[in-house]
Amino acid sequence: MIMVQREFRIAREHRATFEQQSREGLWPAFLHFGAPMVAFGSWGFGGPSDPFVTHTVYEDFAHWQATRAGGAMYQDPAIRAEIEPFLAVYGKRNEMVESSEAQLFELLDGISRPQPFYRRPGQQVLAAPPTFGKGSIISERTLALTDGTREEFLRVSRDTVWPWLETQGGRGIAIGHNLMGMSNEITTWFAFPSYAEWHRCTRPATAHAPQPVVDAYYARAGLVRHQRGRLLVIGTEFGTRV
Repeated sequence: MIMVQREFRIAREHRATFEQQSREGLWPAFLHFGAPMVAFGSWGFGGPSDPFVTHTVYEDFAHWQATRAGGAMYQDPAIRAEIEPFLAVYGKRNEMVESSEAQLFELLDGISRPQPFYRRPGQQVLAAPPTFGKGSIISERTLALTDGTREEFLRVSRDTVWPWLETQGGRGIAIGHNLMGMSNEITTWFAFPSYAEWHRCTRPATAHAPQPVVDAYYARAGLVRHQRGRLLVIGTEFGTRV
């Protein structure tokens, strides 16, 4: 499973139209392809605020290739017929893009939540991905792990840290490895309804977490050599509100 994170530079006068054509056209069409766009917005902290950022998930590279303009899914008559109403909305969307830059992540099974698949005609269309809505936050954190600790980091995240965060109103999205990045680094994406909720949950001891959760946080932190983070502010109502 792969995720493409792409930053788009759009002139200010076209930004609202770009989001609208994406929300009403491209992203619904991609649900028919089996490829959910799970996060769209701008960097609020930790990155430049001018680009729009998308995160779209695919089963594999063959799936990604099939969704490119002129790819196999556009050539399939049945799928093409399904997306024609959406294509009429987003057909000229790329004309608004001044430039773009992409990162490619391999998402880790067993904890990453999106479930993309190479959809064939007649198969159920993907539901729109969950969202806290416009103005909510996604914390992206890239961590360099000490040698041989990846599985333990994932275990503690999956079994203790993420379940507690979700009891506090957060929502896990994915953990992955940047295929153009350092081999010992992994990146996590976790959604919160607001900055305040994100900040409160960064300190489980003062957020009245159970002691096993606090202990798990400290143990997991001990596996990390260094880390860096960014906060994405969601800029669309696309998705299923949770």
